[in-house]
Amino acid sequence: MTTDEFKTHLWPYTRKLYPMMKRMLGNEEEIRDALQDLMLKLWNNREKLRECDNPGGYVFTAARNFCLDLRKRQKPRLVTIAGDEPARIPPDGPDPDAREKLWHVSQVMRNLPGKYREVLEMREIEGLSFDEMQALTGHGIPYLRVLLSRSRIKVKEELEKIYNYERGTCKTA
Repeated sequence: MTTDEFKTHLWPYTRKLYPMMKRMLGNEEEIRDALQDLMLKLWNNREKLRECDNPGGYVFTAARNFCLDLRKRQKPRLVTIAGDEPARIPPDGPDPDAREKLWHVSQVMRNLPGKYREVLEMREIEGLSFDEMQALTGHGIPYLRVLLSRSRIKVKEELEKIYNYERGTCKTA
């Protein structure tokens, strides 16, 4: 694989890798370093990539595994990961109710189990297709659809609890 082929076929994936790596690593400097190291690793393995039937899947799987390895090697420390903090909304926004709703949704999403939150973010926030999600996670499309459906149901149920409580019509189980 030549330099031009690498730039043409693999470099465009960096735009799609960045949100995934941001979600997994959290730190901007760490993401840039990891992305650079990953591209170097892919360049060194470019002959394997030439034989690969699905280079996109290979790149996403390599990136995911690379991030997981980085996280394992790190000492435990506090890191702000995308989704673990409520969205910051500018105070001069047009609609206070919309800001409040967004805050509630971000709180509910923050409390979702990892896979549910990850799939919901990929589909609804990043706008990824199921094929792209499959390449990122390694799970089948039917399983991703189930996770997405369950995560939407959980978000809906939690928001209903919040708004029913605020209206004074809280149901006890």
